[in-house]
Amino acid sequence: MKRTAYVALVITVFVAVILLLLLWRSARQYNGVVPLEDRIQYYKLYVDLAKAVLVGFGAALLGILIPAIFAEARYSFERLRDSRTAYSEAKTSVEYLPLRLCTLELKAAAAFVQQAHVRKHEAELYPELKFHLKKRGIKKTADQWGDGIYSQLFDIREFLEAHAGEWDSLSPNGRLVLLREVFKAPVKEELVAGALGEKVPDTGSPVVKIIETIRCQFARLFSKLG
Repeated sequence: MKRTAYVALVITVFVAVILLLLLWRSARQYNGVVPLEDRIQYYKLYVDLAKAVLVGFGAALLGILIPAIFAEARYSFERLRDSRTAYSEAKTSVEYLPLRLCTLELKAAAAFVQQAHVRKHEAELYPELKFHLKKRGIKKTADQWGDGIYSQLFDIREFLEAHAGEWDSLSPNGRLVLLREVFKAPVKEELVAGALGEKVPDTGSPVVKIIETIRCQFARLFSKLG
């Protein structure tokens, strides 16, 4: 849509400029040939024609740009909505995984884990995933978030494979006890500087080194006072 509107805009402006240049060139032809009074009438006519060209092509521009702007806004809204849905489905499918799996037999449990994996990939298809993570205060990049979910799903898959022979005979409570061992709190990974798009100061700068030295000295002073 952006490319189509841009091409139409360029063509419209180009045609309008060509027409105005033709009118200007035609008007100059009468400078030394036609009497002044007649030339004034011709100039008035050319001015009216130029106004008509500008108004007509201005209306054409609005007819191109306004629908394009509304279409782009609608597309952005729908994409944000779809990305929010994909993120929510991927997130909740993992959060409720233990409760869902403990009530399912092996075949259904394996299918549910596979579906959760698919939802994770669907959420990662949207660049807006970074926005949803930042909005909810999740201090992870999109890659780290996806890797964390993949790690949990991989562990669950191996867990189901290891207990395939006894899974269907276990009670929901027995399955849940085993699943909780797999779903222990994951170790948080430290973010690389600049991973969330923030500006990283140049530590090689002398000013930065001086500021860092002063900060360390104050920190030591307050630690001694405390």
